[in-house]
Amino acid sequence: MCNTYDFYKPNLSSEYPVVDGPVSVVTYVAAFDGAYTVFREKSAKAAKRAALHGSSLTANSSFSLQSVDYALFHSPYGKQAVKGHARMLFNDFLDNPKAPHFANIPNADSFLAATHAESLTDKNVEKTFIAASKASFKQKTDPGMSCSRRLGNTYTGSLYGCLASLLSNVESTQLQGKRVSLFSFGSGFASSFFTLRIKGDTSEISRKMNLLERLSKMSVVPPQEFIKALEVGN
Repeated sequence: MCNTYDFYKPNLSSEYPVVDGPVSVVTYVAAFDGAYTVFREKSAKAAKRAALHGSSLTANSSFSLQSVDYALFHSPYGKQAVKGHARMLFNDFLDNPKAPHFANIPNADSFLAATHAESLTDKNVEKTFIAASKASFKQKTDPGMSCSRRLGNTYTGSLYGCLASLLSNVESTQLQGKRVSLFSFGSGFASSFFTLRIKGDTSEISRKMNLLERLSKMSVVPPQEFIKALEVGN
């Protein structure tokens, strides 16, 4: 949690907030780094405690993108989830750059030498890890993107739209026992990173939501039609 001015209302007499797009993107990335780092530290401590009590986990267990079957992100628009997924992989790279799946990262030493502040605005970092995580994104994040692609920005609700999309796109039998990571973010800012494991039949949830059919039946109209609808009853 931190005090930032990426999306705020300095003039309370106005209906609309002020948005600083570039700052908002950097804030999102910084928030992810902070939340993910804290989660990994807690995960490492839990693994150490489990190892002391004879668990199959080892004290050296390190949480990473490879630890989950699906990775969902606050998604005000689709590209932000792509960036979030890539940033998760970048954090994993910093933690273990010698891992086999990072063997083809170009200019790896320059990424390791950069400061955290530099990495937040380094477009080369973003582009490199978006490319490196393309296959992972398709497998782990894309199944949860139906709402984000169709609805646009639903703010806080976007993460849970991703969860609803995942439950709608993947059959219950395929989801059993699967672990899902979730990153929640709100400008200003506050963020959290957590995981869940799916246990139990999800088919009834999917059936009652009927999400994909409802999304497909949405009407697409010009912005002026929306403005007229707001004026009804005024």
